[in-house]
Amino acid sequence: MAISFAKDIKPLFTPTDQGHMEFMLDLWSYDDVKENAEGILDSVSKGRMPPDDPWPADKIDIFKQWIQGGFQP
Repeated sequence: MAISFAKDIKPLFTPTDQGHMEFMLDLWSYDDVKENAEGILDSVSKGRMPPDDPWPADKIDIFKQWIQGGFQP
C-alpha cells in the first residue's frame, strides 16, 4: 500500500512541530513538505527535529518510504 501525505505523513507532525517550523515552512502543506523532504529527512534522521521528541525509527522509515514512493499526495 502506498504511503500518502494526507493519510500517513501529515499526522507525523504535531501542532507543536508545526508551530516551531512555521517561520520556514508549513509542515501541514504537501507542497512545502515535498519541496523540503530531503532536509526534513536529514533532520529527523539525526534527531534534530522535532526538538522535544525525536522520531523513532518507524516514523523515519515511513517518511523515507513516502519519498521513495514518489511523494503521493
